[in-house]
Amino acid sequence: MINTVMGEIKKSELGVVSSHEHIFIDMRKCVDITGDEPQCFYDKVSCENRAEVFAKPYAILDNALLDEYDLALKEMEYFKKSGGQTIIDCTPDEIGRDPLLLKNVSEESGINIVLGCGHYYKKAHAPYVKDATVDDFAAEMYKDITEGVGNTGIKAGIIGEIGTSEPFYDDEKKAVRAAGIVSAKTGKAIHIHTDLYCENGYEIVDILTKEGASPERICIDHIDVLLRPDYIKDLLNMGVYVEFDNFGKEFYVSEKTRFAYDLERIKLLKQLIDEGYGKKILICNDICLKTMWRSYGGQGYAHILETVKYMALENGIDENTYMSMITENVAAFIE
Repeated sequence: MINTVMGEIKKSELGVVSSHEHIFIDMRKCVDITGDEPQCFYDKVSCENRAEVFAKPYAILDNALLDEYDLALKEMEYFKKSGGQTIIDCTPDEIGRDPLLLKNVSEESGINIVLGCGHYYKKAHAPYVKDATVDDFAAEMYKDITEGVGNTGIKAGIIGEIGTSEPFYDDEKKAVRAAGIVSAKTGKAIHIHTDLYCENGYEIVDILTKEGASPERICIDHIDVLLRPDYIKDLLNMGVYVEFDNFGKEFYVSEKTRFAYDLERIKLLKQLIDEGYGKKILICNDICLKTMWRSYGGQGYAHILETVKYMALENGIDENTYMSMITENVAAFIE
């Protein structure tokens, strides 16, 4: 059975799943503020200034905040209309996890929402994290999964996203170790946030498996920003899942660090499928910016069921294979 914010459901009830999203999130504490910000930095995002964040997503601080309930419901409606049935919300407490609000969204929209648990990367950590032990973190996550978050009674159905940085800080390693312990104890799957341009997935998998987590319950996220086929295949050969979770993010930061474009992601996805890796790949958008919502000119959660799907079919990925990645693969991962 799978824990959702509305209670347990059968694996067969998951349907089409976006494997890693954020419905409400506050990433503002993760934005570097230097004093040289553009004039628009403290403005509210609008159609008139949306262009400012094309190259730099945090050129407007408000872009790092999703907190509008009515618009969140609208976005769920778009997802549902396109065939979506379940969203895994990977928001830790540090960046805005709100189980009760997600329960309301699920009840009103009819979308299953699976809640995550654990700690994000160092920049977002609360002060107490420094003195907390691995056992402290493990106890938090175990309670979230088996009893519920706080006094809400709403149980987490997945671990993560657990945050890591470059460099990989000791406090983050404590959270990763705890995730491995709790996964071994509960069987719950783990989403790992990795720095977008590093390759610390090897060390993370080693830590998790040494704590008893099964490779089949581990997903290394964000491997589709800088496309590195050899690194991705190394991870897959370790038995873990990888996640193409940046569809819709085509930010031109610079030629060196720019996000891959959706078509480039699809071409690599096709290559990996042809090489036999299709069963261990997850696909989603990881929506964490205002301008990714349709209400602000983005493609929304339905992007993977619309433009990305059409792009995949036109580039040689058959429909059954594509759909299995957002149904069967996710169900196998969080089973």
